[in-house]
Amino acid sequence: MTSYTNYEVEDFLHDDFFIDWVLKNQPARQVFWEQWLVENPDRKIVVDQARAIILSIRVNPLKEELTNAELSAMVTNIRQQTLEQDEPNVFRPRFYQTGWFRVAATIVLVTGAAFLFFKKYNHQALPASQVAQADSFLQVVNHTPNSKLVQMSDGSLAVLKPGSGLRYLRSFHDKREVFLDGEAFFEVHKNPQMPFQVHSHDMVVRVLGTSFTVKSTQNNQSFKVVVNTGRVLVYNQKTPTKAGKHQNEIILTPNQQVTYTEKELSFKKETLAVPLKLSKEIAKKDFTFDNAPLSAIIDRINKDYDVNVEYDKTKLGNIGLTMSIYDRPLDEKVKLICKAINATCQFTDGRIIINSQNLNPIPTN
Repeated sequence: MTSYTNYEVEDFLHDDFFIDWVLKNQPARQVFWEQWLVENPDRKIVVDQARAIILSIRVNPLKEELTNAELSAMVTNIRQQTLEQDEPNVFRPRFYQTGWFRVAATIVLVTGAAFLFFKKYNHQALPASQVAQADSFLQVVNHTPNSKLVQMSDGSLAVLKPGSGLRYLRSFHDKREVFLDGEAFFEVHKNPQMPFQVHSHDMVVRVLGTSFTVKSTQNNQSFKVVVNTGRVLVYNQKTPTKAGKHQNEIILTPNQQVTYTEKELSFKKETLAVPLKLSKEIAKKDFTFDNAPLSAIIDRINKDYDVNVEYDKTKLGNIGLTMSIYDRPLDEKVKLICKAINATCQFTDGRIIINSQNLNPIPTN
């Protein structure tokens, strides 16, 4: 039996035994968890937070007489909300950020994942093979015309763009470092003891638990980091260090950005006038649904993450979901949705696949 004493919210959200207890109310699981909470009263608040997130999903099978026009209108409305939130002249990726989640209007918790967008144009020579293995590193090159999903050993995800390559440690034992050629989204699972680092030639971005954008222009002439939530640390690794710190370290907080150019050879930090789409003020609207068809929710995931979730639209598309899990990373979103509709999901071979088991969603109270 798994030891749950060191589990945090995100760990419980990945545990099938825990999720089944919350959703299915099975007697054996009920006995186990009641006894476990008696023996571990200090973990009750963490368990309650995880339960609240899971129970925030409500499944409401849509009426059979729902017309194609009605369904199309619902999907169009959700898409229109996204378009209305897009603003010109602001560089932003399409994915959902970590942040704050309101539970029962009173409990606020911090998500267990950080999101990272990294864009780098100066391509380096990479092996022609799709996946090249070394002693300690794995390398993936996306030769397809579509984005490719890569899952790392700690559960962090990268959405690798066409023509891009990613080099990362096979197992994150002592450090979490990745080297990117091209463009990718990252969702980084939080681990304060082992920060996540992205390398772009001389520049390093260190994740302190946040969501942000990194952009390196062609020929490495300029470099930009934009922060949506939390904090990031940015520095040029060629600069001297003093007391263990680089002299030019920059710490960014939400709605701030820093740019570095080869011409100026210095960082310029500034606060953005308009909140970013992925800031907590905006994101709450992006992933809160009221009896929305699953097809519309999948469309939103595909659009914002630039992925392609494969599922049986005829069988599952009309299932209605009421949910507010905007602060969860992609893999948790998909897994929680699947648990609610009694389906399973696979993150395999660069794809996300939802497999329907039956047509009976798990009842929620």
